[in-house]
Amino acid sequence: MFKKLIPIGLSFSLICGVQIPVFAGEVLNQIKTAGIIRAGYRIDTPPFAFVDNQGKPVGYSLDILELIRTHTQEQLGKPIKLELIKIDTNNRFDKIKNGDIAIECGSTTVTWERDKIVDFSVSYFASGTQMIVKKGSGFANSESLVGAKIGVIPKTTNEKAMKTFAQRANLIPVTSEEEGWQKLQKGEIDGFAGDGILLQALKKQGDKSNSYEIVPEFPYMIESYACTLPENDSQWRDIVNYSIVKFMQGVVTDTPSAIDIYDRWFGETGNTPYPIETMADYFQGIANGYEWILIKEQY
Repeated sequence: MFKKLIPIGLSFSLICGVQIPVFAGEVLNQIKTAGIIRAGYRIDTPPFAFVDNQGKPVGYSLDILELIRTHTQEQLGKPIKLELIKIDTNNRFDKIKNGDIAIECGSTTVTWERDKIVDFSVSYFASGTQMIVKKGSGFANSESLVGAKIGVIPKTTNEKAMKTFAQRANLIPVTSEEEGWQKLQKGEIDGFAGDGILLQALKKQGDKSNSYEIVPEFPYMIESYACTLPENDSQWRDIVNYSIVKFMQGVVTDTPSAIDIYDRWFGETGNTPYPIETMADYFQGIANGYEWILIKEQY
């Protein structure tokens, strides 16, 4: 289906270090010594990271973390486990900075301001700031939002986008996507602004999902998701990037294991359907900047 890939890949090396707190160049030795990758995850952002009916953390981001764990294990030559640590929008970057976790893969948007305090991997998904509103509300552009009550999670890129593109709306702070969705259904707000792909997942949860829509058609601001990493540790970042780029190469070249991961979360019968053609083009654009990775499963 997607056989147009230009050769891609990465090279990387390993160096040593010490236990947390994490300083430049020390993450891999910490992982090797402990045999553990401490990874942050959120419980409320399907299809990226959430808890299933059995209380187990699952999601697209968790599958990406598993690919990173497997590749790290191969490079270090010893068994490596994932230790999942709950985080939220308020503490996710502090957890990285303080060395509590070595990585966080979720619906975290890359921004220049955040890049001053943490590093990012290559992007592994893209969405954009939109709103979920009652169908037919007419809240499709900034002019129609004058005086409207729009829920946002403070200190997020979604809040920044709404402050920029809907300056005359009344922004109502909420603590999570779930709270914003509940307030909308109760009529306490006129809309909830968030990442479009997360809003699609929320919409699926409602008994009257057909009564709501996601607007505008083209997002106010594009959101590129990436894993958050400690500053100035290129060896660890290279291993993470290699794992992600290999997965993206797998998607655009129809490698079964990569397609299975994508379909599980974004396929027609997945958690939150999203056209693979669209995301394959996005993956292609990123992967083209790297050397070809030989995928034995393919050949």
